[in-house]
Formats: sequence, C-alpha cells, structure tokens
Amino acid sequence: MTRAVIFDLDGLIVDSEPLHQESFNRLLARHGIAYRIGEEEYGKVFVGVPVRENFEWLIENRGLQISVEQAIVEREAAFLELISNPRNIVVMPGARALIQALTARGIPIALATGASRAEAETMLRGIGITNHFRAVVTGSDAARGKPAPDIYLRALERLELRGEECLALEDSASGIAAAKAAGLRVIAVPNRFTRHQDLSRADKRVESLEHVEIED
Repeated sequence: MTRAVIFDLDGLIVDSEPLHQESFNRLLARHGIAYRIGEEEYGKVFVGVPVRENFEWLIENRGLQISVEQAIVEREAAFLELISNPRNIVVMPGARALIQALTARGIPIALATGASRAEAETMLRGIGITNHFRAVVTGSDAARGKPAPDIYLRALERLELRGEECLALEDSASGIAAAKAAGLRVIAVPNRFTRHQDLSRADKRVESLEHVEIED
C-alpha cells in the first residue's frame, strides 16, 4: 500500500542538470579557468554528488583556487540567476501529469531534494506547483545530503508515515541509496545524465515519469 509518494526534484521533476552544469562553467570562467565541463563528464563526476565534493574535485583536478565555501556561494548565485527566469526551467516528461493525478486521487506527495531551500522554492514557483506538496524537505533542512537518509527521514517525519508506507521516485544512485536507507520502496527514473549510474538498488526502473504507475 502506498500512502504517500516522495519526489526528488533535480533531474526528475525539472530538467535542471544542464543549468547546474552551466552554473559550474560560469564559476570556472569567472575565475579565469579556460575549461568547460562537458555533458558526459558532468554526468559521471558531478551528478548525485554533494556539491562540497564537487568543488573539492575541481580544486584538485581543474586548478580552482578559491575555498570550497566561497565556491558553493558563488555557484548557487549563478544557478539562482539561471532559474530565476522561468523560461529556463523545463519540466520533465510526465511530471506535471503525475503530480496532478496523485493530488486528484488524494495521495499525499512530498519533496525530498538535496537542492537548497532557495533553489527548490525558485524552481517550484517557476513551474507553478508550489502548493501541491504536503512536505518540502531540502538540503538546507538536513545535516547530511544524499546518499545519507537524512532528507528522506525528515520528509517521513513531516508526513507522519513510516518508510515502508511510502514510495520514492529518484533519478540517481545517491538518491536511491538515500531512500532505501530510510526504508522506502524506490522507482528509478533516470535521465540522460544518470542512465550510466548503477541504479540496481531500485525496486523498479522506468524510462520516464509517464510510465510510473502508483497503486493505492
């Protein structure tokens, strides 16, 4: 029995990974580094990895010469600038229809995202689904990001449900690991950046949210 469905955000509801990729490249350019992260490298090295680890990698491998803390602030500012324009925000296939269908059926939905509160709220406003979620838990609300289970555990607390009563929808290996560690069943919905990842821990895999079927 599925009493609630918990969604990831980046790469699942919103096709935001290209914007994240661009925000990293803008930061590199700003600091005089003549190197652009390509789509394949971004998918393999950056997606599903805590942003702090992203910058530790850039400092070690691409010669970025600022602190991790400064890099995090500058990259988020670049990303927020990109998503502040709703025309840059593309909804993933099937996302809006699935959210509306679950709402119509009275199945509660929640958001469990590693994005910051500011990033998540800006993207949700941009696609007009802010009021659909019973709980919105972001990376700003938990001590540890995915693959740690903290974000999902906080979402379960707010829903007042147990993990086995909920279904998670995730696009990345780290997200799947986080949801499974919190006791949820998981459907993997990979995108072009995460198809290469090991998603075998998911209970099921589908090609898009258009193919997700929820039994209540």
